[in-house]
Amino acid sequence: MSGPTETQEVEINLAPIANTKVAYTINNRQPVRSSFIGAEPLFFMDTNETFEEDSIFDDFTMDFLTQEMEELSQKIETYDAISKEFHGEEHSITDMFDDNAEFVTSQLPTVSSTAALIDVLNQSRFAQTLLDYAQAHGVEIAYSTHVEASEYDRNACKIFIHPSLDMGYQILIASSELRRVWQHKNGALVDPMAFYPDHGILLNRLQEADVNAFMIRIAWELKLANETQAWSVVEQSDFADLGRAFAREACVDFRASNNGKALLSIVEAWFLSERCRKHDRTLIQRMLAGKAPKGFAHSQDLSRQALVEAIYALGKNPYGNNYLSPHIQLLVEDPIFSEVRDRSNTNFLWFVKFESSFAQAEQELQIGKSQDEASSEKQQGSETHAAKIIEFPSFDANQKNKPSKRYASGGQCDIVPFSRGES
Repeated sequence: MSGPTETQEVEINLAPIANTKVAYTINNRQPVRSSFIGAEPLFFMDTNETFEEDSIFDDFTMDFLTQEMEELSQKIETYDAISKEFHGEEHSITDMFDDNAEFVTSQLPTVSSTAALIDVLNQSRFAQTLLDYAQAHGVEIAYSTHVEASEYDRNACKIFIHPSLDMGYQILIASSELRRVWQHKNGALVDPMAFYPDHGILLNRLQEADVNAFMIRIAWELKLANETQAWSVVEQSDFADLGRAFAREACVDFRASNNGKALLSIVEAWFLSERCRKHDRTLIQRMLAGKAPKGFAHSQDLSRQALVEAIYALGKNPYGNNYLSPHIQLLVEDPIFSEVRDRSNTNFLWFVKFESSFAQAEQELQIGKSQDEASSEKQQGSETHAAKIIEFPSFDANQKNKPSKRYASGGQCDIVPFSRGES
């Protein structure tokens, strides 16, 4: 027979601790994160407990580990069964993980030709017109993995598009960049930072709303030509509200897509959404980060005149009427289009305007001070080089040999005339 089980008595004495907490687990589970014991300054605990010495490799521990492994295997089999229902019998969880890892680590295929994309764009009349306009100005479409989605490089005269994007999304971003080329060549793609801050906010909004409006228009024309890839992306993306606004006007009157009414509905829906806050924040951060280029920011009146001209240039089309020109006054004066409604953006914009006005006032003071100093130096120089005329004293012949007193240059001196000899 085996002897009695050896036991060991352990005494635990905790020193006075102001704030003590304990975290524990039960059967590899953690019911709570921590259990509060005490917060009194003289709190301590005395316990005398007996613990049996056991090995971690005893039968209980091995049974527990075996049970855990069986539960884990059952979970994996369940997940595999669910994945096979959606992805086929030949794909399991591990296979899907391997496929994802291979996709992430592998290099993207090199796509050198944009012929397929251009063929799709040519099915839209407006997109084809923008393509011809871009080619006439030496701008080409090219694939590049160095851009996140798309970018119009003015210096290189190229529109770069990422090749890994779906064709529908490529059509949309190519349409928006082609419209941006039109803005650039017609003088509408000016830097909003060159304007007065309030006018720059409005112009920045209109530039982006115009790009989105013509992107939706091209997607609608392709849909009418049975090319539905781009319109499917519009319906299932963040542009769904803009697509519904355009489709509503175009379905009521088929002429609305050409006379500008449908485009105006997109612009209105754009301004009523949360897109204003996003683009305002980006522009205000630029204002806070860098110095504004030379422009009309110093004069609110000149900035307003330049804003009107920029909006007129922004509404031009290759064909059709200028869809923004009849509404320029409304766009400039209506708070729906020009007001910054986000509190954070409003505070930062006020700081930008205050800093701009303070710098302008300081500059005017410096100019006035320099002008005053220049005029003062000029006056002092004229006084220094001025000729002094001293009048010779006159004397009476009857008062001979009598000195006469004169004052010259603020000092007193005696002038004694020489006596003439009598003949």
